[in-house]
Amino acid sequence: MKQISWLVSLLLLATVFPSCREDEPAKPGNIRFALNPTVVNDGQGRKATSLPDGASVYVTIRRVSGDEVYTLQHVRLLKLGDEYISEPLPLAGGNYELTDFLVADGDGNVVYAAPKEGSELASWVDDPLPQTFAVSDNDITPVTVQVLPTDAHQPEQFGYVTFHVDVVPLPRFQLSVFRADGTALVFSPAHVYILSDGDTIYHRHLPAGTQPIDFAGEPGATYTLVVQEDALMTYSRTFVLVELLSELNGAPLQVTLDAAFTFTALARTDFFSYWLTTDVTVPDAFFTINWGDGTVEDYTVNTYLAFEHRYGSHGDYHVSMSGDLTTVRWLALVFGYGLADDISLQALPGLESISVSYSDAADTLDVSHNPNLQMLAIAHSTIQYVDIRHNPKLTFLDVTANTALPASVLNQLITDLHHNAVEQHIEQGELYLETSYDSGEILGPPSSDAMAMLVYLNQTLGWTVRPSPGI
Repeated sequence: MKQISWLVSLLLLATVFPSCREDEPAKPGNIRFALNPTVVNDGQGRKATSLPDGASVYVTIRRVSGDEVYTLQHVRLLKLGDEYISEPLPLAGGNYELTDFLVADGDGNVVYAAPKEGSELASWVDDPLPQTFAVSDNDITPVTVQVLPTDAHQPEQFGYVTFHVDVVPLPRFQLSVFRADGTALVFSPAHVYILSDGDTIYHRHLPAGTQPIDFAGEPGATYTLVVQEDALMTYSRTFVLVELLSELNGAPLQVTLDAAFTFTALARTDFFSYWLTTDVTVPDAFFTINWGDGTVEDYTVNTYLAFEHRYGSHGDYHVSMSGDLTTVRWLALVFGYGLADDISLQALPGLESISVSYSDAADTLDVSHNPNLQMLAIAHSTIQYVDIRHNPKLTFLDVTANTALPASVLNQLITDLHHNAVEQHIEQGELYLETSYDSGEILGPPSSDAMAMLVYLNQTLGWTVRPSPGI
C-alpha cells in the first residue's frame, strides 16, 4: 500500500447472491458493493473516514469478452455504522472487468475516483482499473478498489475524459400490497419484482405499508410487475412505465393478494405434478394456479384431479393456487414428479390428509393451520421438523425411512400423538417408524419414555405400530 496522506482505500466486496432460482422471475444474480473508506496517514496507519452525505457510486462493468453490461451505472449507498452497503445490482454469472469507479456526493459531484492503467496517477494505487472479478453461485467475490480524491487533479490524470455524471431522478411510483384478514384488508409484506424482457431489473422484499418503487426504467418501455408472498396468490401486471405513472397520478398502485396454497416446485423431470381431492359435497370446486413461469391456468375439480405442468426448463418455480381452498381434503406432493419445498398449507383449513413421501426437497412442514388433519405421510423424505400439537385428530403417521428426522423430533411426535390419542380416546390408529419397510428396525431410537408410550398406543388403544414395540 502506498503511504499517501490523501489516499482513500475502499474495500469493495462484490457480494454475489445465488443466480436466481427459477421460481423467482429472475435470471441474473445480484452483486452488492460494501465499502469501508480509510485514509492512509503517511506511514501513521489507517484512519476511518466518511463519504459525503448522499454518496453513491457510478460503475462501468463489462464482460471480459468486451461487451459492456453497465455504463456509469448509478448505485445508491446505505451507511451502516462505518460501512457503506450498496443496493444490489443484477449481474449474471461469468467473468467481468470493472473499468470505471467513481464516488459522487448527493449533487452528482465526483469526489473520489479509481485511476486507470496508463494514467498519470495510476502508480499511486496498487491495482489501477480495469480489475477483473468473477460472479458465481453461492459465492462472495472480494475486490479491493483504491480511490483518490478528485479535488486537486484533472479527470485525464485519472484516465477519464470527464468526471461529469448525470443525476437523473429515477422513475418512482408507490405500491400498497394488501391481504385479507377476516373481513378487513391489511397491509402485507411481499417480494416485488420488475422484469424487462424476462430479466429481473428490480427485486426487493418490501415491508408492510405503502412503499416507493424506483428503478432505472425507460419511460416508453414495457415492464412486468410481479408481487408474491408465501400463502398468497402471485400477482402479475405488464405495463408501459409512462402510462402507469400517468394512470396513478401520484396515488399508490394497490394490489390485493388472495389467500393461496403455495410452494416451490423443484422441476427436475419432464413434468411437474401434484394431486388433491376435494369435499365430495362440492361437485365443482374451482381453482386458479400460477405455475411461476408466467403460465396461469383455471381448473374445475370434481372430487379428484392431478395437476400437471410442463416447464420450459428444469429449475425452481414459485407456485400459488387460489380458489375454493376450503374444499381441499387430500393433498400429495410425492416422488420426483412433485418435488416441493417451502410448502405453505395455511390456506387449507379443511385438509385431512397430506403426503410428501419419497421426496428429497423440503426439510420442514408446518401443519399448525390444519386442525382437521387425520393422515400425515413423510416417509422416505428429508423432513427434519414437523409439529403435530395442533392436529388432535391425527390417526395415521408414517415416517418410515425418514432417517433425517432427529431423535428429539421423533420423541416429540410420539409424545404428542400419544397425548392426543389419550385425550380424544382415539383407537385403531396407525404409526410407522421403521428404518425401511419391513426392516423390523426402529428409527431414532426413541427414548425409554417414548417407547412406553408406543406400548400403550399398541396394547391399550389398539394402534398398529411398526415395528411392534416391546419385542
